[in-house]
Amino acid sequence: MEVAEPELGLDLDPDKKGRYRTERALGAGGMGIVYLAEDTRLQRQVAIKQLRKDSTSASASARIHSEAQLLARLNHSNIVQLYDVLEENGSIALVMEYVEGTTLKEWMREYSAPLKQKLDLLLQICAGLGEAHRLGILHRDLKPDNILITRNGAGGFTAKITDFGIAKSLQHEGEQITREDQVAGTVEAMSPEQLQGFPLDPRSDLFSLGAVAYELLCGARPFDGGEGGAMALAHKIVSEAHIPPQRTNPALPASLAALLDRLLAKEPGKRPDSVEQVGEALAFLQQVESDTDTREFSATVTQLLRKPPSTRRRNLRAAAGALGVAALGVAGYFAWDYATRLDPQYIAVLPVEMHGDVRGEDNAKTLTKTMVRQALMNAAAQLKASALVSFTPKDGQDFDAQLQKLRDKGVTDALFARLDCAQVRCEIELQRLNPVNSQIRQQAGFAFLVDKRQEAEYRIANSATGLFPSDYAKDTIKQIAMSERDYSDYLNIISRMESKENSKADLQRLGKLLGSYPQNPNLYRTYTQVATNLFVLTDDKADLQSGLDMLERAKARKISPILVLELELWLRTYSADKSQFDALIKQFDKQEAPSAALLAKYARYLFTQGDYESALQYAEQATALNPSADNLYLIALNHALSGNYTQARNILKKNISAHPEHWSSYSALGNIEMESGNFTAAEKAITSIPEKLRGWRTKSNLGAIYFLQGKYSQALKVYQQVLTSVPDNVPAIEQIAETYLLLGETPESISSFNRLLELTRGKKDLRSRQFRSEALANVGRIDEAILLTKDLLREAPDDTYVQYAAAQVYANAEEWRSASYHIENLLRQGMSAEWFNLPAFQQLCTQPQVSAKVRAAICD
Repeated sequence: MEVAEPELGLDLDPDKKGRYRTERALGAGGMGIVYLAEDTRLQRQVAIKQLRKDSTSASASARIHSEAQLLARLNHSNIVQLYDVLEENGSIALVMEYVEGTTLKEWMREYSAPLKQKLDLLLQICAGLGEAHRLGILHRDLKPDNILITRNGAGGFTAKITDFGIAKSLQHEGEQITREDQVAGTVEAMSPEQLQGFPLDPRSDLFSLGAVAYELLCGARPFDGGEGGAMALAHKIVSEAHIPPQRTNPALPASLAALLDRLLAKEPGKRPDSVEQVGEALAFLQQVESDTDTREFSATVTQLLRKPPSTRRRNLRAAAGALGVAALGVAGYFAWDYATRLDPQYIAVLPVEMHGDVRGEDNAKTLTKTMVRQALMNAAAQLKASALVSFTPKDGQDFDAQLQKLRDKGVTDALFARLDCAQVRCEIELQRLNPVNSQIRQQAGFAFLVDKRQEAEYRIANSATGLFPSDYAKDTIKQIAMSERDYSDYLNIISRMESKENSKADLQRLGKLLGSYPQNPNLYRTYTQVATNLFVLTDDKADLQSGLDMLERAKARKISPILVLELELWLRTYSADKSQFDALIKQFDKQEAPSAALLAKYARYLFTQGDYESALQYAEQATALNPSADNLYLIALNHALSGNYTQARNILKKNISAHPEHWSSYSALGNIEMESGNFTAAEKAITSIPEKLRGWRTKSNLGAIYFLQGKYSQALKVYQQVLTSVPDNVPAIEQIAETYLLLGETPESISSFNRLLELTRGKKDLRSRQFRSEALANVGRIDEAILLTKDLLREAPDDTYVQYAAAQVYANAEEWRSASYHIENLLRQGMSAEWFNLPAFQQLCTQPQVSAKVRAAICD
C-alpha cells in the first residue's frame, strides 16, 4: 500500500523542535497515518499517529483527542502506551510506544503456535482489556488488527492492545463523538447490541474478545459473511448463531468451546460478567491443558476444595509444589465453573428511600422501610449463583458515593426501592442497578396498602426476583401469613438485628413464631442470624446449638433443602466439628453458589481450625473475586495469627479507611497494636467502636491494655465485667489467673487456673488446648504441660499464641533455652516486651542459657 511522504505536518513548539525525526510510514487508514520516528531526546523509537491533512471527517479530530485522553489514563504492559501529544494550529498527533512486531491478524497467518501459547496471548489481552474496564473504558473495536504482537526477552510473545480511537468512557462520556443513530466500529468486531445502537457495557467488549479468541483458536471467524458483505455479516451477528467452535476445529477441547459459546452469546446477560472472570477461566484451562487430563484435574481440584488441607506444616511444606497448583486450580476451577454456567452475582440492598408519611403505630414508617428492605433481601436469597453482600452506607453519603462503595466491594447488582407514601397507600419503584456504570438494568413498580404489609412484602420479593434473568430463579416466594401482631414483632426483631441489638428474648420470640408458622422460611433465616449474632457477642455455645436444633426441625418440616443447607453451613463455620463441616461443604459445592462466597466460608473455617496458611490462600482468592470488607478482614486475621503484624496492620488500616464502620477491623487492629506495645494506638482503635457494640472480646482487649501497662487492678475489674456477660469464658479466666499472679495473690491465681482446667477438659480445638497447657504449667503439672505443648507446636508451629504458651510452659519447667528460643521468635515477630512480665518469664533474667537479645528485651 502506498502512503504519504513521511512528514509530521506540525510546526512544533520551540522546546520540542527537532525532537522527533521521522523515518518512514508504518501504515495509513481512513483517518490518519502512523509513522515510525526517533525520539532524539530519549534516543528511542516511537510511533506517531497523525490526522491526515485532507481528513474531512467532522469527528476525526474529536476522536483522536478522545483517544489521547483515554490513553493518558491507561498504563499497562498489555496496552500500547501514550508518550506525548503534539498539537498546533488545530492539527494533532499522538506519540506512542513503538511495538516492533506484527498484528495478531498477521501473527495468526505466520505462526503455527501450540494451544498453551495461544491461551497465554488471550490471557494478556484479558489483562489489558481488564485494566481499561477497571477505569471505565470500553474499547468498542477489539479485533486482531488492533492487537500487536511482539517477541519478549523470555522467548515468548507479548500482546498489546492498540487503537482506542472509538473507545468510550463510561464515567466521563463528555461530547458525543458519534450521533445516536450512527454505529462506530468494524462490523466483524462488534457485538449484536453495538450493531443495533443499544447502550453498551463491558460485556460488549467480551463479545469482541470472543470473536478474537474464536479466530485465534479455531483458525476462522465465528460468522461467515458469505457474498453479502458487511450488511450480511451484521445480520448474522445480530440474528444467527455462530458456527460451533468444534465444527471449525474438531481438536478444540470441549471446555474451551463452551467458553467461546458463552462469550459469543447474543444477550449480554448470558456472557461472563467481567473480563477478569474470563481471564481466570483461561488461566485454569491453560493449566489443565499443559499439566494433565481435563476431567482428572477438575476432579482433583474439586476434591482439594472439599477436603481441607492438613494443618501439619511439615506435610504442607513437603507438598508446596502441589499446593501451588491447587491454589491456581481452585481459583481457576471456580472461575471456569461460573464462566460456563451462571455468572456469579453479588447483590447488595441499598437503603430504602421513602417520601411522605404513613398511618399506623408510632414506628409505622420504620416498620414499612424494614419490610421493604427485608423483602429485597429475601429476593436475593431466592436466586441461584447469588450471594447477598452486607452494605450499610455512612450517614450523609450520597447515592453516587454509595454506588462507588458497592464497586469497591465487588458488588455486581444493587437492589433499590423508592417509596412515595400518603397515609394508607404507597407507590413503590423497584430498580436493579449495575454499580459499574450506574445504569438501571430492570425496574418495576406498583402500589400497596400500608396496613397490608405482609402482602406487600410477598409481592415486593417476587417482583424483585423478576428483575433478574429467569435462569437465576429458584422458586416463587410463597406467602405464609401471620397475624398483624406477630408480623409487627417479626419486623421489630429484624430492625434490632440490623443494629446488632438483639437479646435472648428475641430468640425466644422467634421460636414461638416458628411454633405458630412452621412453614415460614424467612423465620428460619432470621432465627439463624439472631442466634449467630448472640453467639458472637456472648460466646454462649447454647445460642449456636439452638440455631442448629431449629434447622433440624426445618428439615423435618421439609423446608427448602438449599435454604437449610446454606443456614447450617453458616452456623457450622463457628463450630469445631470438622466432620460435619466437611460433609456440608461437599453438598454446598454442588449448589450454584458464587465462588467467592464458598471460598470465604472455607477460609473462615480453616481459620477457626488454626490452619492460617491455607486459610490465607482461600481468603485471598475470595477477595480477588469479591474484595469485600469481610474478606479483607479475614486476610488480615490470618496474617496476624501467623505473626505477620505489619501486613495485617496495613490491610486493616486500608479496610477501615474504605469501610469506616467495619468494627471488627478496629478490634483486630487494636489487638495487633496492643501486642506490638503501641498501647495508645490500641486504646484509640478499640474505643473507636461504639460502646454498645463492644463485645466481650473487645472488652478483654481493653483489659489486656491495662494489664500490659501494669495497671493490674483496673485490668482485673474489666476482666470480671467480661465474666459477668460470659461466665465460663476461657480466655477471660486465663487473663484473670495471670493478673492475680502479678498482684501476688497466688491462691486466687491457682483457683482460676484450676477452673480453666475443668473448662478445657476433653476439648480438641487448638485454642482450648493452648490455654490448658498454660494452666497445667502454672499448677505444677509440668510433664502434662510439656507433652501437650509439643503436640501444639507440631500442629501449628507458626501460631503466635501457641508459641507464647510454649514459652510460658518451658519457663515454668525451667527449660531456659527452649523458653528463650520461643520468646526470641515472638520478639522478632513484633510482640512487645510487656507480655513477658509474668514471674515465670522474669526468672530467665538470671539464667546464662538465655540469649542476650531476650535478656535485653524483657529484663530491667
